[in-house]
Amino acid sequence: MTAVGRRSWRSTVLRLGVALIGLVLAARLFQIQVLAHEDYSRRAQAQWVHPQRIEPRRGNLYDCNQQPLALSVTTWRVGVSLARVGDRAELVKLLADALGLQTRSVDRKLGRAKIGHVVLENEVVLDSARLALLAQDVAVTLEERRSRFYPRGAVGAALIGFYRHDEQRGDISTGLEHGLASSLAGTPGRAQQLASAHPGRSLGKAVIEAAQHGSHLVLTVDADLQRICELELERSVAACEASGGSVLIVAPQTGDILAAASWPLLDDRQHPGSDPAVWNNRNFTHQYEPGSVFKLITAASLLGRAAVDTATVFDCDDIHFDGYEIRNSEGHIFGHLAFSEAFVHSSNIYFARAVTNLGPEEFYRDLLAFGFSQRSVLPYPGQAEGSLRRPADWSRRSQATIAIGQEIAVTPLQLVMAAASVASDGWLYAPRIVREVLAADGSLLRECPPVRLRRVMPASLAAYLRRVLARTVDEGTGKAARSDWIRMGGKTGTAQKSRDGRGYTDDCYIASFAGLVPADQPRLVILTILDEPAKRCHYASQSAVPLFANIVREIRRSTERLTDVASPERHLIVSGGPREIEVPDVMYLMVDNAAERLRRAGLTPVGDLKCGQVVQQVPGPGSHCVAGARVELTVATQGVAGALPASVCPDLTGLSHREVRSLAARLGVTVQVTGSGYVVSQQPAVGATLVRGGIAVRMAMQWP
Repeated sequence: MTAVGRRSWRSTVLRLGVALIGLVLAARLFQIQVLAHEDYSRRAQAQWVHPQRIEPRRGNLYDCNQQPLALSVTTWRVGVSLARVGDRAELVKLLADALGLQTRSVDRKLGRAKIGHVVLENEVVLDSARLALLAQDVAVTLEERRSRFYPRGAVGAALIGFYRHDEQRGDISTGLEHGLASSLAGTPGRAQQLASAHPGRSLGKAVIEAAQHGSHLVLTVDADLQRICELELERSVAACEASGGSVLIVAPQTGDILAAASWPLLDDRQHPGSDPAVWNNRNFTHQYEPGSVFKLITAASLLGRAAVDTATVFDCDDIHFDGYEIRNSEGHIFGHLAFSEAFVHSSNIYFARAVTNLGPEEFYRDLLAFGFSQRSVLPYPGQAEGSLRRPADWSRRSQATIAIGQEIAVTPLQLVMAAASVASDGWLYAPRIVREVLAADGSLLRECPPVRLRRVMPASLAAYLRRVLARTVDEGTGKAARSDWIRMGGKTGTAQKSRDGRGYTDDCYIASFAGLVPADQPRLVILTILDEPAKRCHYASQSAVPLFANIVREIRRSTERLTDVASPERHLIVSGGPREIEVPDVMYLMVDNAAERLRRAGLTPVGDLKCGQVVQQVPGPGSHCVAGARVELTVATQGVAGALPASVCPDLTGLSHREVRSLAARLGVTVQVTGSGYVVSQQPAVGATLVRGGIAVRMAMQWP
């Protein structure tokens, strides 16, 4: 073959090779672009675009005074990608400075893992300066998270509950955090994180669908009342050696839940311990036989249906019924009693006989109308229903024993709402715990008005029952609640408990007291319960009633809810002088200041006038006396804030802004306040000599 031929042949082969390669490339391109387009598109999408969930911000919870109870805060998970660590010593110093950790601790954590990713802090709050500092090092990873913060600490823990997000178990919540989740949670959004070919660099985030943040809720709960109830409940449980207890306060004209304390109490949210009962609010989840406090409901049914009238008399010593016996508590012998006296002295026999004038179906329907044996719409999880059998299942004695609070199980919530109907002129309200719903930006979305369910008694009957309840405190089983500055009403209950299927026992009781404050125009209805108090104080008059009285006294001392209640009685002391003087209010003044104020008014202070603070005065504030009349002062020298000589700085730690101002005004000193919430520090120190500048206090939104 000639040279020309050989060149021609090689050229032909080359052209054919190029053409073949072109065909292969074209075929491959056709396969990628057409046949496998969807598959390669998905691969590219997975490599460069990472879908992300945009977490909504959970709504906040506020009390009725707009004080925060639960807040959503932004926290950060801070970690280190070990493969990208450059100068380790410099990185350790950076992390220690930004996170407030010791360099030795950071270095030890990094040294434990040779490869991969190390998490240093799971939920840490970072300001913009520290965020910028950490972002300087490419090895540092920052993951934004949502956390829940409770400014009041453990106050109201069993009511508010808790919320947290667990990566394995999802959302975990209790209490109102769980019951109100549909409003608080919001709706997640969607985004795409765009990666680049350069490690550690991102092209940013594209939001596909924005998150809808949860609503903020303003509750009816008053955090100050909640704190008072928990403190007094804790003291009473300890004093009476009770196994449990609860306090529930409602506003009768609206059905608002103002406070709901339950024992056992949580001491510290950061270290909740292992007892799950601290997250269980007995006011809603516990049911029990109420005992004699239930006679208030029986009385409403009896008088409302004219089964008896206030003049109806029964022999309250005759214990024999149709094949069974019913006795008065403590074996009391009353003789013949009319209705009011039987109620005041809580005669079991009277009510057991009177209820036989009612038909079983009538009595049963009345109890249903009061809300017993029915769950409420209150958004608290795990509510008990109570227990009330139908009349067809009653025995011969069932109607009589139900009338005195046995053979029926109620929840504290059901009982306090029924008692509140007496305070609200016969109207039964639905319990309300959410007052307003706010948008994420704080604007008002909607109000949640009170809901009247039905009238369960005439207004005139409710007014009569209020008078009888007041007599019960003045003359009967509730005498431990008497006060000279306010007239209160209430009904006691001391119920035997059934244990281990052995029937009622003589060593196991539940003591309760349902009280109206004040009695004539009630603003508060308070139910106090102590479960299994010691034998020495198992009667409600020895345990539940003093607990009620202590709560009312503290509400008056440290809040403004009862400060304008007029004294129910005007004492007139005749001692020769023609001029009447109104007794000034010297309660909680230092005794020197109190005595001076009384002398300036023309009165004579008597009693233990040594160093301390006035905790009782007789006659009470507003009473009228003649000039020179004696005013007996009771003084506490310890356990009361400010119980120190007037020239000595009192202990203000733990007091609210309102309490600090009130005490300062009474002591005649000036106070300079920094922050809000409760006093966590003060200058001068407790016991130091007061100076001209007064007292400087620092407050924080947490209970010390």
